[in-house]
Amino acid sequence: MEQTLPLGGSSASPTSPATSRRIKDAPTRAAHAWIAISFAVAYITADGEAWRLVHVIAGYSMVIALGFRLLWAVFGPRSVGFSAWTARGRALGHWLGEQLRPAGWKAWMTQPRAALQRTLQQGVSLSILVLLLVLPLMLLTGYLGWSELAGEWASELHESLGEFSLPLVLAHIGVLFGLMAVRRQNVLQSMWSGRVAGKGPDLVPHNRSWLAMLLGAVVVVFAVWYWQDASQRLPDGVSMPSLSQLASQGGHDDDDD
Repeated sequence: MEQTLPLGGSSASPTSPATSRRIKDAPTRAAHAWIAISFAVAYITADGEAWRLVHVIAGYSMVIALGFRLLWAVFGPRSVGFSAWTARGRALGHWLGEQLRPAGWKAWMTQPRAALQRTLQQGVSLSILVLLLVLPLMLLTGYLGWSELAGEWASELHESLGEFSLPLVLAHIGVLFGLMAVRRQNVLQSMWSGRVAGKGPDLVPHNRSWLAMLLGAVVVVFAVWYWQDASQRLPDGVSMPSLSQLASQGGHDDDDD
């Protein structure tokens, strides 16, 4: 039997590439990755004097990545700029207002899946906006405490903000996975590649991979320089500990506690 082809073209091949469009460029994704890595390292090394220098380097690395992200929000594409964040804030406020009206309750009764998806989307926005407020304050208090420019209150507030940030980060990850399950779409893939399936123009026309690599190089070079500079400022006869020594000393610190 003859197969009738659609007008204006041939039938799609199973091996033809899927249509996608770019929604985030490489510098934005790299900044997010370095912020996440720096936070994880800083949180893991927060306890114990043996890991203090690693903790400080992770904090400075987060400053570099977060500072770059804020600058990129000013000078980068509009879709990853401050206008996108303010749009998230307006959408979040509108959604919160809807939940207090009968229309919002009705949506949960008539279209629960769509209501859940929208709730998860707003959960992502809320976690991002709160982290954007908390992380700079956490970094500032950490610097004040490390540099001894403020009293003990700065170190205590820094520690409290770090503990407060962990549930925020976990909540952010949780709503992302929830959104992925509801949409039945790999959200992590778009975070890695910057592209989502579907037709339409790229929100970001240029990927700018070179700028992402430059950001990574700056973070790595700074970390190496800071470590070497700290080792040069040690008294004669004292050397920087190795990773195995750090782990051993960290364990002794925990035992002492």
